[in-house]
Parts: sequence; C-alpha cells; structure tokens
Amino acid sequence: MALLEDMKRILRVSADELDPEVQLLIDAARDDMARAGVPADVIDQEGPLVVHAVALFCKARFGYDNSEAPRFDESYRALVCDLVNSTLVRSVGE
Repeated sequence: MALLEDMKRILRVSADELDPEVQLLIDAARDDMARAGVPADVIDQEGPLVVHAVALFCKARFGYDNSEAPRFDESYRALVCDLVNSTLVRSVGE
C-alpha cells in the first residue's frame, strides 16, 4: 500500500478513484522488470532504485498528452538494464 501512496504523490494524484489505474501501472512495472531479468527478490525488496524505476514507468504511461513520456520511458529502460547487469555481476562474483 505504501508504494501506491508514493506513486500517487509522484504522479500528483490525490483522488482515490484513480487507485486502480495507478496500481495497475505499479503491477505492470514490476512484471516488466521481472520479464527483463531483474530478480524477484530485488523487485520485492522495493529498494530506492526499484521504486525509482516504478516511478519512471508510471510517469511514462500515466495520463494523456504527456510530451515527456519518451524521456521517462528511456530512463526507465536504462535503469532496468542497470538493475539486471548489477544483479548479474553480483551473483557471478559470489
């Protein structure tokens, strides 16, 4: 529930009626990160980088007429690549 409230603040949403849409974006971001290869335990810990990735994903996809969407999506993709690569390096070195 805390992640939902965080994303609502980031998206500047105060109405609870948009909670299902925001939650759907959160869930989609988590699924997308998993699909890209970010380990589930990293996603589940919801560390700052994962929360930031979720925020970028949500900002790229929330609402209409968002001229900044491509920039947010590009930042999201780069961060996911970093998360995948850093977890691969960590697991190889262990």
